[in-house]
Amino acid sequence: MKRTIGVAVAVALSMGMMTSASAFTPKLSSELLSIGQMPTGWSIYHQAPGGGTGCLANVLEPKGIKPTSYAKVAFEDNGNTPLLEEAVATYSNATTAYKKIAATLTNCKSVRGNGATGTVGQMSFPHYGTTSVAFSVSLVAQGTTIGEEFLIVRKGNVVMGMAEADFPPVDVSQFQGFVVEALAKVK
Repeated sequence: MKRTIGVAVAVALSMGMMTSASAFTPKLSSELLSIGQMPTGWSIYHQAPGGGTGCLANVLEPKGIKPTSYAKVAFEDNGNTPLLEEAVATYSNATTAYKKIAATLTNCKSVRGNGATGTVGQMSFPHYGTTSVAFSVSLVAQGTTIGEEFLIVRKGNVVMGMAEADFPPVDVSQFQGFVVEALAKVK
């Protein structure tokens, strides 16, 4: 059962944010959450490359826009759920990139692919960074429903995406805490 749950959550995480063609930047990785900032029992989640489903795939690379640099990390709680994924990216024009990412996600209402189907909707969420937008995702994969909260933030020249996936309901206050810690590291 645990393996099935892990596979379902891995499919649910919409932030297979980048394709392998992007340039991972070690300097930018210093702006990501670290394992030392995670609660006791959490560990690095080593996911397969790619990820995301339908219009949620490669979120930080909307059609026609490529990041100039990026970094990402994922964590899991005690080898299970919840899963948390964070990605940060820079662009030649972060404002334009953010607007395109936000518009793409706003127009994304349903997803189907990789053995999952689900719905996507904008959600009320506190404002972060220069500008931000949040989404709630509900996916069914392998007969298991997974909830996800998903946030895109532009802070200066950096766009950050963060998602937490778990069995519904996702712990909103925990997710907001992770967001605050993550944004404190983004320069």
